[in-house]
Amino acid sequence: MIEDIVKLKKRGLTLQEIAEKMNMSLGKVQYRWNKYRQQQVTSKEVSATKEIPAQPKETKKEKWSMPFEYKEASACLMPHTPESLYVYWSFSESIKNMAEHHFRTKWEDLPGVLKVYDVTDIIFYGHNAHRTFEIDLPPMTNNWFLNSLEPDRTYIVDIGTRTFDGSFFTLLRSNPAETGSAETNSSYDEKIERWKHQDITQPEWLENFSTYSYYQKIR
Repeated sequence: MIEDIVKLKKRGLTLQEIAEKMNMSLGKVQYRWNKYRQQQVTSKEVSATKEIPAQPKETKKEKWSMPFEYKEASACLMPHTPESLYVYWSFSESIKNMAEHHFRTKWEDLPGVLKVYDVTDIIFYGHNAHRTFEIDLPPMTNNWFLNSLEPDRTYIVDIGTRTFDGSFFTLLRSNPAETGSAETNSSYDEKIERWKHQDITQPEWLENFSTYSYYQKIR
């Protein structure tokens, strides 16, 4: 019966006209029509609720901080002054696991050691350095300043540990890096001081500056 009422309503008839056409009281037609409309509204609300995706719960953002170690193993040696270099490194989990298995000792209990090689003007094979020296590191160290080096020399650094007989065991090897020239550094400082006191119109090093300075060949 409601289907007939809906059809007649869509044709534009009033509820009074529908009641007369269907030989029904106006009250019954109004009741069935209002009930139909309520069912339609309820059906639409349910459909809309299903279509709205669930909103993800807000999670507390973690504060980012510089990691103490990285996943990839690396060792970087950098120039600092004519008599010093700076080295920093990070061990991968695979290297740590290998060292623990080889020495049958926990990683935290293995001594840390730096071995410094003077490789100036040679092709370095690991055992042909001009000279070497070792530095025992404090626990949990991942960087170090190498001081009292010779100016105008090229160095390579190994980061490793000691075997049971006290021998050095390499775990990582850095890139080569060169200390600066002491004479060049002194001349540079003198020119800067002259420029500060207006003895010259501009720093003299600007006349000879070249972007290729960053790509000098390591000796």
